[in-house]
Amino acid sequence: MKYLVGVDTGGTCTDCVVMDETGKLTVSKALSTPPDFTKGVIDSVQIGAEKLGLDLPALLENTRLFLHSTTVAENAVVDGTLARGGLLLTKGFEEILFMTRGAHGRTAGLTKEEMKNPIRTDKPPPLVPISMVQGIRERTDYKGQVIVKADEGEIERAAQQLVGKGAEAIGVSFLWSFQNPENEDVVKDLVQREYPELFFTASHDLAPTLGEYERTSTTALNIGLGPLVSRYLSNLGAALKENGFGGVLLVMQAYGGLLRREEASTRPVGMVESGPVSGLVGSKSLGSVLGFDDIIAVDMGGTTFKTGVIREGLIEYQREQTVFRYHYVLPKMDIVSIGLAGGSIVSVDSRTNMPQVGPRSAGARPGPVCYGFGAEEPTVTDVDLLLGYLNSQLFLEGRAKLDSEAAFRVFKSKVGDPLSLDVMEAASSVYRLTNSLIYDMLHKMTVEKGLDPRGYVLFSYGGTAGMHLGAVAQELGVKKVIIPYTASVQGAFGLVSADIVHEDQLDRPMWVPTDPDAVNAAFKGLIEKTKGQLEMEGFEDKDIAIHRAIDMRYRRQIHVVTVPVEAGESVKKGDLEHTYDIYEKMYEERYGKGSAFKEAGMEIVSFRVRAIGILGKPEVKAQERIDSNPEGAFVETRKAYFDTAKGVRDAKGYDFEKLLPGNELEGPSIIWTPITTIVVNPGQKAVVDPYRNVVLKWQNEIEKNLD
Repeated sequence: MKYLVGVDTGGTCTDCVVMDETGKLTVSKALSTPPDFTKGVIDSVQIGAEKLGLDLPALLENTRLFLHSTTVAENAVVDGTLARGGLLLTKGFEEILFMTRGAHGRTAGLTKEEMKNPIRTDKPPPLVPISMVQGIRERTDYKGQVIVKADEGEIERAAQQLVGKGAEAIGVSFLWSFQNPENEDVVKDLVQREYPELFFTASHDLAPTLGEYERTSTTALNIGLGPLVSRYLSNLGAALKENGFGGVLLVMQAYGGLLRREEASTRPVGMVESGPVSGLVGSKSLGSVLGFDDIIAVDMGGTTFKTGVIREGLIEYQREQTVFRYHYVLPKMDIVSIGLAGGSIVSVDSRTNMPQVGPRSAGARPGPVCYGFGAEEPTVTDVDLLLGYLNSQLFLEGRAKLDSEAAFRVFKSKVGDPLSLDVMEAASSVYRLTNSLIYDMLHKMTVEKGLDPRGYVLFSYGGTAGMHLGAVAQELGVKKVIIPYTASVQGAFGLVSADIVHEDQLDRPMWVPTDPDAVNAAFKGLIEKTKGQLEMEGFEDKDIAIHRAIDMRYRRQIHVVTVPVEAGESVKKGDLEHTYDIYEKMYEERYGKGSAFKEAGMEIVSFRVRAIGILGKPEVKAQERIDSNPEGAFVETRKAYFDTAKGVRDAKGYDFEKLLPGNELEGPSIIWTPITTIVVNPGQKAVVDPYRNVVLKWQNEIEKNLD
């Protein structure tokens, strides 16, 4: 038997999905092990192997592709553990990282609440200190003509100074280098020749886009992450090899595609938030199997609450990417995150005597109090335990016992007593507060962006989501909630659903109407480059798909919309006119009916190409519906709090492993899976579908189906 293995490393847990050649999925989970995340990866695969009745080498020896996403990159930025990097910039522009985009740099990445007090806002400290920046006399104009050639002697002296100051990596970002990289190539050749041990990044290789500050910030992030991420991926590759793996290690990128480990190591900034994107890709893949094109995807695990929208089967790109307030410009699917999850710390604000949830997180260590690692601050997971949702005997398949007495003691002293409430009253208040924060985020992602949630289904995944999303989704008005079989390892499932993807873009502004020959010329180089990369990796034409798109805006405006270009091998005039019509439709969908104004004139800003190398993967198989009666999976009746009932009710508890396709459960009830818990509220019904997903419906939806 041959296998695909996908592993997604999160802040609290490391998730694994193993798919065999028949399409059968095996899921497993282990605690993450910072700072050595490799151990957590191996642990999760070991557990998956045991569930298959194999030892670790037997599984890895028969694994052809090992697919990986990780939080290592964003953790390094947030924790301030970036490598010491040096930058070579155009002389006279050495302060670009300090200037940012002026006042915008003071507020980028802040919450609305933090922006309310401008006196207390400031720009984040630059990624590269001024002492590690060297100016080089060179100049290329906006047309790509080299006005002043870079001097090798000056570059060599500058590089020596940076290395002497302890640079572990060097980057170069010259003005207009994306139009003509000649001067940056001089730097690249010299530094890689003289200092082959150093990590190096040229801005035109990484981010060939307009925006001097954003391009330079992206380069600075990449060199800060490069040595760390390269070592991590190298160590992971070595650990897998030691345990028998001889296949190909692929790494998820934030644009939703996989790259080989060697290439991913050269552009680590592309891995930022690759885990949440994996979950979104997995939701799109599962949605296509189930026949849903309009999906609100929610991931609520141990550290963050993440959500993205799939509309008409497409995932939009984020317009302005930041990580911990630092800008970067690599393509990234639109995911919004807040610090709200199972590990979010619950406290009482001493000024208002009101409970608050997050944004501080207990992480993997010490984690929630009930995990037994010595934590003394209660979390959302502790609240869920106190409310009766978690089952210690079935949690992580019994591998980790839950200390309910410690959770009760700490929650009472830190939350209940300060609020003058008993533990159940205080816990239910925190639960409702958590749900209201979730509702606000989903409302912003849908209604406030002109989307009607009543036309969407909600995919709920992550270890914590199943205990909260049922109540919130019904209030939001979505059709139904689907908790995937892979709910707590959805990012890992997304990995085994993904393909190898190379993306590239070219910034070349053109006014509309545009000459089709100019458009085809712009796309030609991008297609040749990205398709050529896939061909070098062994893909044939039949396994390659090319998607073209353009970024458009109204003249003298800043709001850009990415529009797919639907055409044959070459783009014709009629194809462009159709594209302009799609732009206006998409613009009004985003900014409101009547907001489009063709008379202002339109312009193309950028050209994008997405080249997909389609990996041959087995399809997930449906199972035959067995019976509607779930009693064979019944475990116990217990007391639990239900938000929709505003109180404690008797709830039937079921073992998910014993539920069969076709089983139906009436709320109030609880389903315990090995890796997550699902709360079925009063007035709701849970149905196990042929793919072993749990589908939550409520009375109006149930009645509609009966009609």
